[in-house]
Amino acid sequence: MTYIDSTIRETVANVSASTWKARDVVAAHIDRIDEVNDGLNAVVIKCFDQALADAARIDQQVAAGESVGPLAGVPVTIKECFHVAGTASTIGITTLNQPHRRDNPIVQRMREAGAIVLGKTNIPQLMIWHECVNPVYGRSVHPGDRERTPGGSSGGEAAIIAAKGSMLGLGSDLGGSLRVPSHFCGIHTIKPTERRLPIHGCQGNMHGMESMLFQPGPMARSVDDLAIALRVMNGNYDDAQHVCDIPAPLGDPEEIAIENLKIAYFEDDGYFTPSP
Repeated sequence: MTYIDSTIRETVANVSASTWKARDVVAAHIDRIDEVNDGLNAVVIKCFDQALADAARIDQQVAAGESVGPLAGVPVTIKECFHVAGTASTIGITTLNQPHRRDNPIVQRMREAGAIVLGKTNIPQLMIWHECVNPVYGRSVHPGDRERTPGGSSGGEAAIIAAKGSMLGLGSDLGGSLRVPSHFCGIHTIKPTERRLPIHGCQGNMHGMESMLFQPGPMARSVDDLAIALRVMNGNYDDAQHVCDIPAPLGDPEEIAIENLKIAYFEDDGYFTPSP
């Protein structure tokens, strides 16, 4: 098993036990991004120097016998619309190309859990299309076929996770922006219940439209990775950054009887017809 093929659970276990160095895990993912990103144009803002420094700090904590979080040493990428300190959140608009001073609260929770931010990923302009192109960063393409799109609006995330340049991503969804690119690129995602995760600290495109709230959510290559990540993103409801209504407590997947679940689906919503 290589660093870029490992799951979140495997990575955290090995980093916490000093079997792996977080810096080596992060360096392997940076090497993978360098290998594939010129063709994909998925990662549009790179935070590699800071990522290596943050990973070295995790290794120091482990060596000192300190406890580390549930995402210790996990390399992550962030959809461009979410604020990451020192980077812009343009949503594809040139006039918004100004760096932000603070992390989005979900990004902050991920960092506090030990995640290492590698960079930010591409989106369609204004995040309102199921392709991934804008005047600021250009077009992202599918990791399996560069003549095709990775989907949108979290298309850069889906592409780089599928290409094994990132282990976990933070995306968002209103009308399919997590689900469509994850389906296109063959990875996993979940759109959490509306208002479960905080939506401030993000460059929005529908201010004041309470009936049309996007929802942040995790993207990864396995359902188990999603479950671990969502619990971190969910945070603590005593957190003052939860300004929305507090939803029901997040359940434990281990306590759910799968045979009792009902799944609803539709084959055509009148706008996007599945193929075949």
